[in-house]
Amino acid sequence: MKRLLFVLSVVVLFGMSSCSSYYYSVLESNDAVVEKNVDKDFIIENDSLIISYCFYGEDAPVSITVYNKMDEPLFVDWQRSALIIDDVATSYYQEKVPVQGQTESVYSGSSYSWSKGYHITDGYSSGSFTGEVALPKGVSFIPPKSKVESTPLKLTNFPFDRIPKEAYSKEKFYKTDSEAVNVKIKRFTENDSPLFFRSYLSLYTIDQDAEKKKYLSFESSFYVAELIKTGNVPPVSFNAGVKQEGDFFYVHKVKGANAGWIVGAVAIGAAGVVIESTLAPDSYNDW
Repeated sequence: MKRLLFVLSVVVLFGMSSCSSYYYSVLESNDAVVEKNVDKDFIIENDSLIISYCFYGEDAPVSITVYNKMDEPLFVDWQRSALIIDDVATSYYQEKVPVQGQTESVYSGSSYSWSKGYHITDGYSSGSFTGEVALPKGVSFIPPKSKVESTPLKLTNFPFDRIPKEAYSKEKFYKTDSEAVNVKIKRFTENDSPLFFRSYLSLYTIDQDAEKKKYLSFESSFYVAELIKTGNVPPVSFNAGVKQEGDFFYVHKVKGANAGWIVGAVAIGAAGVVIESTLAPDSYNDW
């Protein structure tokens, strides 16, 4: 009986995988201050800080890293920060946000100790921190020369399956194992992209003399520039998937016998932002 159940389970899983589709997306930004690094993360940098966005993963988890270049503490106010889609803002603040980070410093100079006398020192130190800090709700503390990482939101309910099949062009794609497969690709500009969104980050430092907050704000925009529909071709088949590039995310949809299209597993620990479909209700048949 157990053997029969196992066989039936394998048949069901195989049937579901044979009717699944992956939608892969490549994000771009036309902001003048936004650049991509070697990992395809989106970077905003000035003399005080570095902000990095990575969207790799299922349902585009919004992973934000802020590095404090200053010699004074920096704070991220998540309650005053938001993801904005179709002019609707969703706060990055959650009741419980894990805090983790890394520190590093370079030092050079002279010193005097009673046991060793006068000497010159040059060196480098690094470390990491994790835990809880007593701060106002929705605020992250970043010590000097350190960074914090947070993934407060992900995106859900992508309307990609409503794009008409005739809008795609067929192209040959070579997987990481060099096997050639046919895929459907649709490229977009910022004006006709099916997904355009903005991220607004609010940060501050504290003036120790006046005991006042000095706020800084950074707004960045992103859009889907390329959409690839592959059928049952998993992320490891793409170089971007293997490298987990920051501008690359995917949606996995499975068509059950009676259930219609359902979204696959979502990222744990991140709130979901539902994307309202503004596309025409045209759809296409199975891949």
